[in-house]
Formats: sequence, structure tokens, C-alpha cells
Amino acid sequence: MNSRKDILFIIGGAALFAGGLAVYLTPGLLAPVVPDEEDRAIQLKVLRENPPAGADYPGTPRAPLGDNVKDWLNPEENEDNWDYDLFTTIDVVWDPAIREYVPRSRKAEEMPPFGISLLSVGHPTYDYMLGYIIPGPSLKEEERKFAIRNVKTKKYLDDCKLNTPIPEAPFLILKAFKVVKGKDADGNTFTRNVLTIDDRKFGQIVEVTDESPLEFKGRLDIVLASATDPAWSLTLHAVGENFVHNGATYVVKGIDLPNKSVSFDKTFVLNPKKPKKIVSDPQTLVVPAATAPAAKNKPAPAAVPTPLPLPQ
Repeated sequence: MNSRKDILFIIGGAALFAGGLAVYLTPGLLAPVVPDEEDRAIQLKVLRENPPAGADYPGTPRAPLGDNVKDWLNPEENEDNWDYDLFTTIDVVWDPAIREYVPRSRKAEEMPPFGISLLSVGHPTYDYMLGYIIPGPSLKEEERKFAIRNVKTKKYLDDCKLNTPIPEAPFLILKAFKVVKGKDADGNTFTRNVLTIDDRKFGQIVEVTDESPLEFKGRLDIVLASATDPAWSLTLHAVGENFVHNGATYVVKGIDLPNKSVSFDKTFVLNPKKPKKIVSDPQTLVVPAATAPAAKNKPAPAAVPTPLPLPQ
């Protein structure tokens, strides 16, 4: 090993040792000396009493908002939540259709149409009644002819005989005819013509008169039609019955026979993406009033010509 390099190495090591020892033995050489409690109180008092030293920090102008306000977007509503502006609240209003508060700028949700109309409500009547009777030439019962009137169409089936097929209505068989006499609640005597009909389409033997259509008091029919589908119709019979039409569920809540109206509770999903949000739309339907036929205008009487004066 070179003796010169060894001497330099030894000298360098001694210098490093001496420097480290000096740093260790000299407090505050590299890090400030921590004062004790008394010195600390004195130094804080001096700092508070003396005016602040140093120069003021230059002021920074405030950013103008006029140029950037046009870039601020109004709050918008998406499918899940709303994007709010941090400084501007959203003006909300109450929506009675969906029964909740919504932004005033929100596009109103369109309520689905009610979808059905009420054609009739009441006790059903038999389609036929006795129209009139034509006695035979010899007044025998088998020669007697009957005319049956269709209550709905107002048309007649003429020249019908007992136990004889009717060409226009082969499902009807006239079984018997009788004249019933009696007294009403006021003691007045009445005479009633009663015709017995075997209706194979109706599945029942009925007795009709020429006074009024036969009404079935033990049954109630609610006849409905669709506002959008002419081929759709439905007949219900009692409160509590329900059905589904155009994606909405309808439940019969009440029946008012004197006013010919039926109340329904309609429930549906307003937003298909939120199936748990069910909206209720109670409404009452009334049977349309029958329109009277338009009166025919009578032709104006012809003007009477004025006679010419006689020659003098």
C-alpha cells in the first residue's frame, strides 16, 4: 500500500471526527437553541411590543365574474339526481299529479288518459218483450200470431206462432201464452198479457209482457268501453272488481244507480324507470245522456201571389 495515500486517509478521518465532535458539543450550530421558559416569555413580549418588520405582500386583484357568468349552466335534472349550482338554489313547486315537489323548470309529466268510458250501469233487461197479438180467423190458440219487439234494436219479429221456429231468430221458441188478471197495491184491477219464451242462446225460460222489458233485479251490469280500442269492452257486476287496461289497474269503488255513475280508482306507474312510484287517479264516470233527435225544420209556406189589379 502507498504510504502517501495512507497518510491522507488518516488525516481525512481525523478531520471528520473533529467536525462531528464540534457539532455535538456546540448547541445551536445547526439547529436553533430551544430557550427555556423564562427566555421564551421574554422573547414573546419583545415580539408583541415591537412593530412588525418586513415589507407588505403585494395585493392580488379579485377575479372578475362578469365575463364568466355566461358560462354558468342552470341546474339540470337527470335520471338519478340533480346537479346543483353551489350558489343558486332551485325554485321548486308542488306537482299535484305525482304528489311531490319538482323544479319549476321541469317539463310536466303527461298523465296517461283515463282510457275507458261507461256505456251503461243498472239491472240488466231481457232483449225481447211482447209487442202485439193478432188473433186467428177462428180465434183458435194455434192460429194466434205474436209480434216480439227487440228492446235494444227497436225492431219486431212478426207473425210468430207458438211452438213454431222463428226464421229470423231460430234460438227462440214461444212456449205458451196466458192472460193474467189481478189487483195492484191500490186495489185497482189489471189485465196483463204474459208470453213464455224459451231462449236457448240466453239459456233460460222467461216470461215477458207487453208493458215493460223484463228486468233482472238480482244482477247488476257495468258495461265499459275503451276510449282507444273500439273492439274492447268489459262487463263488471260489483264493487271491488278490478281489471287492467293500457297498463293501468282499475278498481270499482262505488256505484250510484240513480245518477247512473260509477267511481273508479285508477293506479299506474308514471315513470317506467321508477316502478315503485305508483300514482293514483280516482275518477267518476257517468253514462252519457241520450241526445234527442234533431228537430226537422218545417218548410216555409209558399208565398201567396199578389193579385194583379183589374183593368178600369
